Amino acid sequence: MTIDVAIFLGAGASKAEGAPLQGELFYDYFSSNEFQKNSNEMDRELATFFNSMFNIEIDKKENLKNIIFPTFEEVLGMIDLGLLRKESFKDFDLENRASNSGRLRTIAQHLVFLVAKTLDQKLKTSTTIHKQLVGQLLNANLLKKTAFISTNYDILIDNALTDKFHSVDLNYGVDFRNFNWPDDWKRPKLSKNVYLLKLHGSLNWLFCPTCNELEITPKEKGVVTKLITNFEDAACKECDGIYSPIIIPPSFHKDMNNVFLGEIWNKADNILRKVKHIIFCGYSFPDADIHIKYLLKRAQVNRRSQLHFTVINHYKDKKPSICADEKYRYERFLGASSINYTNKSFEDFAKNPFEIISSLL
Repeated sequence: MTIDVAIFLGAGASKAEGAPLQGELFYDYFSSNEFQKNSNEMDRELATFFNSMFNIEIDKKENLKNIIFPTFEEVLGMIDLGLLRKESFKDFDLENRASNSGRLRTIAQHLVFLVAKTLDQKLKTSTTIHKQLVGQLLNANLLKKTAFISTNYDILIDNALTDKFHSVDLNYGVDFRNFNWPDDWKRPKLSKNVYLLKLHGSLNWLFCPTCNELEITPKEKGVVTKLITNFEDAACKECDGIYSPIIIPPSFHKDMNNVFLGEIWNKADNILRKVKHIIFCGYSFPDADIHIKYLLKRAQVNRRSQLHFTVINHYKDKKPSICADEKYRYERFLGASSINYTNKSFEDFAKNPFEIISSLL
């Protein structure tokens, strides 16, 4: 079946289910009861890092309300740039012969796990809106004509698509080693295929850098349950090496070198160049997302017919100035004539996606 529509899910779509936005991550994590009550090595290192680098003392929950945290993108961008330039910061060095060698790289890993833990805490059961969207697409006979492109790590849309009542095979655009295991994740069949391409990785993917294979933990955030909560389960079943997450954090210098991410981006490039309509849900089109912009510009230019875009990113009390800036970013890069900038929220779209999709099909 021909794919006519791509639904592009940004952080705002998950925010509608309770996930924090990038600017809320640090406050949400450091003010959580889990952080305040428990003290492990990762949390102690992060507290030391913020004290040394930003003069922020993360000690008591009530003190955090008046703190202005740097953005997640700023912190990761600074660390990534230091690693790229092979330069260190005082007390946070690169690889050397010291006993605490590689501390800067370890902080970068801790920050990735901070994202995973925060999303796990905030999104225990909420999938209502994503499930409604999938159900409405199925009822309108549009689900198999739709591909999902996501920049989110959470598994909200994953679980919504794999609901037992939908009779679809979720296709992430890559091969998992689970395909070779009995009674496990099956290779998607063409007749039941629905694409979900997660451009920045996923919390239910575990990568073995020794075997160079990818494993999926269906319905479960394996990055949290195996790499953080139960580290004794972090060993690969084939080689006993330690799994790594595939999570590309929101920094200016994104490392996209993983072979599986390359396959996903290639598949996204192929699909987006053929669809008629891209619907952005909860995506603000930030200036720093040049990789996404490159992908979209290829989809827009490398085709014979016009590509249409709809933006759905409204929410209660959204300031007109923010809307104007966001609309300008879209129109500046993709062209005003191609953009349908709406005042609809993700919740509105999930209730009646046919209203938007049918107008251009």
